[in-house]
Formats: sequence, C-alpha cells, structure tokens
Amino acid sequence: MNSIINPIRNQIQLVVAPHAGREMMLALASRLAPGNVVRVLDGGNQFNAYTVSREIRRHTAELNRALNNIRLSRGFTCYQMLVLLADTPTVPERPVLVLDLLATFYDESVPLVESRRLLENAIIHLRRLCRTAPVMVSARPPSTLCPERRVLLDILRGAATQVMTAEAPHLQPLPGLF
Repeated sequence: MNSIINPIRNQIQLVVAPHAGREMMLALASRLAPGNVVRVLDGGNQFNAYTVSREIRRHTAELNRALNNIRLSRGFTCYQMLVLLADTPTVPERPVLVLDLLATFYDESVPLVESRRLLENAIIHLRRLCRTAPVMVSARPPSTLCPERRVLLDILRGAATQVMTAEAPHLQPLPGLF
C-alpha cells in the first residue's frame, strides 16, 4: 500500500480494480498535489474535482495552490488517449497518473486489432514517461459482455512493473423476506 502513496520512478505501477480504483487514484492525486505538479490523464471520466478538493483540505490549507498543481486532460477515445500520452512531456519528478486507461480501448466500435495496436503504442509512451517520473496507471477489467477485450488488460499487466489488484466485494444474498 505504501507504493500507492509513494509512486516510484522507473516503474509503471498498475492498479486493477473495480471502477478502476477511482477513490484510490483520486486520493493519490490529492496527496501528491500540495507538493508537486501532477499530470492526470483521465480515460474513463474518473476525475472528480469535489472529491479531490475535500481530500486536499485534509492535508493542507493551501487548496487553490494544490488544485493548480493538477494538470488534467481527458481522452474520450483510444485515439485521444494515445495522443495525450504522446504529448505528455517527460518532466523529471513530475508524477503522471493515468485514470482508467483501458476504458476507451474497450470501445467495441474500434476493432480489437486496432485497440491492441494503439495500446501497445500507449505503453511505449508510459515507458518513456516512467524513466523520469513516477507513473501510476489504473484500469478495470472489461465488461462480461466483451470478454475478448480481456487481452488488453493482460497486455497492460505484462507491461507493468508492479500490479496491485483489488477485487470487487462479494455481496451476500439477502435472506428471503417472505
């Protein structure tokens, strides 16, 4: 868990979790922002400024300064996510958080072969970025409606230096009411 709080340079750290570990990633952005410029690339519309603001207030009174340290970009297609990664400069010690990277790659309107090619190019940029700064990526498993897209998660796992997995809580069935 400490590696989530302190991302490590020269590593692609991956969090695989339901909802792409949204709360964990937002908490990480909140912890890093008071002292660092943080680049956040959002692939699954995960970033919630209200949640981040509340969390930042728990760590510092300089809310505006910390919020100004967050550089947010959103990608709505896998093509846009690749461009965001390609256009992200390598800045020493500037953490890069990629929220729900695979959300756009799971789009069934993009052929799986194309999604895979784009993801492999995205991984090249993740490797470039991690040489100079910590890189933390989150992802979620694909929907059960498109199990063939699971290969994308496997490719991303294979590229990561460290993988942290959180499972969905198992709900107990409610006892019969009648």
